[in-house]
Amino acid sequence: MRILRKDGPNILVVASPVENVRLGEYLVVTDKERSLVVQVYDENYLDVSGIEEEVAREEVIFASTQGVTEDPAGVGTISREIRDMRLLQCKARGSIEHGRYSSRIDWVPSRTSSKVTKLAVNELLDMVGRPGERMIKIGKSGKQQMTVPAEAFDGRVTIITGRKESGKSHLAKMITRGLVQHGAYCIVFDLNEEYGSIGLKADGTPTDISRKVEVRRPGRNLRFSLEGAGLRAISSLLQHSLDMPGTSLREFVRIWEAMEAKHELRISSLGANIQQWRCNEFVRDALYSRYHTLSNSGLFAEGREDEFDLEGFVRSHPDGGVLVVSLSRTSPLNRRMTVELLLSKLVELLEHRRVPPVFLVAEEAHLYLRETYWEDLITRMRHFGAFTLFVTNQPDAIKQEIYRQADNIFLHNFSNDSDLSLVSQASMVDADTIRSIVRTLPQRMCLALGHAVNNLPIVVAVEAFDSPPTGVTRLFFQKEGASPRLEAPEAG
Repeated sequence: MRILRKDGPNILVVASPVENVRLGEYLVVTDKERSLVVQVYDENYLDVSGIEEEVAREEVIFASTQGVTEDPAGVGTISREIRDMRLLQCKARGSIEHGRYSSRIDWVPSRTSSKVTKLAVNELLDMVGRPGERMIKIGKSGKQQMTVPAEAFDGRVTIITGRKESGKSHLAKMITRGLVQHGAYCIVFDLNEEYGSIGLKADGTPTDISRKVEVRRPGRNLRFSLEGAGLRAISSLLQHSLDMPGTSLREFVRIWEAMEAKHELRISSLGANIQQWRCNEFVRDALYSRYHTLSNSGLFAEGREDEFDLEGFVRSHPDGGVLVVSLSRTSPLNRRMTVELLLSKLVELLEHRRVPPVFLVAEEAHLYLRETYWEDLITRMRHFGAFTLFVTNQPDAIKQEIYRQADNIFLHNFSNDSDLSLVSQASMVDADTIRSIVRTLPQRMCLALGHAVNNLPIVVAVEAFDSPPTGVTRLFFQKEGASPRLEAPEAG
């Protein structure tokens, strides 16, 4: 391989057909005592003058003189070698001087004396310096094991996005299991019942986090009481999930204070207090309709003895744990209400330092979080100690402002031009790299960006997650001619 041309951060490298280089791999251009680190983001055939005429001439000759295969001078071999030469389009990422890496690219290596060789990703990351010691295995880069530090997600916002069945959930589950193995606390909003078996291996044997996994279902073993949730959480629920006007909300606060003074903070007492309250008739109707929604949701227990205690969950798992909130069989409204209640209560506990920082894994978050709540989730809650991993196959559901605040982005394959255009505007890497590499990624491969990979774009082959298959799409045409089974509806 040789350097052909340099244009700003763009480096063009000529490679022979025998040199196997894939998109996303790193090369090092060594020139005396320093080296330039470049990454291949696209490749083309080398455009040699007259090459098209030569290809056409050879095709005509071979078609008209079949059986003539002798070439004693080897001219045909040389011609084929030249025609198969490739032009590697690369981006300069940094320099290595005396074994130390820096982001400087303000120099030009020699065309004649420099040598171009492959650079292993782990070797590059070791030179750059990894931002942590608690490593999480996520797959392979080339033939080498790829790990990312758990510290790279601490205090950060992470986005995992890509088209359907590209491997997003595999990666999210590997990161979640790794965080819990290192003693972290995670809350997972699970829409497809994929995370309940995160503590088991594929053969059903328990892992070292099996006792740390707790699955809760809204309306069953995940219920709240008015007293335990508190005025702040219930007010937030009424405002964000049930669209209660400000006038009605002020009256609700007065009703709450009156109930609290009489020690009647129970869902069964709320309706009677609203009916007896002196206020505008339209306000009373608005309050009572919201009360019916709360009462019929099944999310509220009568007393605190039947409620879910988030602080108690943390106390019962002193060395880390994962709370899986299964939302698969929950109505869209109940999803939003459940998430609102949990997040409001979590922020309250974090503000008073009653629980340690928590990692939130939001699967398909656009289905249950209002657009107006995204920025609040990213900015305000982040400072309190709630660090979010968004997992979605709809990149346009995430605002561009959030992409620009994201610290880690894992991009799986996108074939849609509008999706590529959107994600290519991520500020942490150039658009050329994203457009060229992400479009060609096969299933279960992603382009990792951000703190997790030292701000160096790295292509990772995500390994299959070692757990029993869950969240599998239910098909009508089963294997071996089996017909789909019908199950009896659950009681209640």
